[in-house]
Amino acid sequence: MKLFVQLITAVTLFTASFHSVAKSAEIVVEDAYVREVIPGNSVTSAYMTITNQGGQAIKLVAAKSDDIPIIEIHEHTMHDGMMKMGQVAYVEIDANAQVKLQPMGLHLMMFDLEQPLAAGQQIAVTLVFDNNTSLDVTLPVRSIKTMKKQAKHHHH
Repeated sequence: MKLFVQLITAVTLFTASFHSVAKSAEIVVEDAYVREVIPGNSVTSAYMTITNQGGQAIKLVAAKSDDIPIIEIHEHTMHDGMMKMGQVAYVEIDANAQVKLQPMGLHLMMFDLEQPLAAGQQIAVTLVFDNNTSLDVTLPVRSIKTMKKQAKHHHH
């Protein structure tokens, strides 16, 4: 009987840990990067595509990093003919859908950087979702000059 209880406990723990991993596997982050910091600034932004492969909508509610003191979710919007940027509480990602965090749209703002971020560096960030899931991602820092050249090249 004792062996049976131990076996049931082991199976339950295994199933619970597998379920947690499966939830994380439902969230996919692609094309993620941080913009190189403009000299003299202590602020930058991060962009990515987040895909929710799960059957229920989720919300990105926070992002955190040991390397960056403050990370907020922001969005650019048009208001009275003026482009404005402001903090939002979350980004909703519908079931089986994706959201792009991109320049002039939703993005992560990173504040109070102690050291400028230079192209070639890697920044570890944890994305926090409302379903008690978090996802660790590594974001490469991209050069502003390289991004401008690529943007011009894509418009030809």
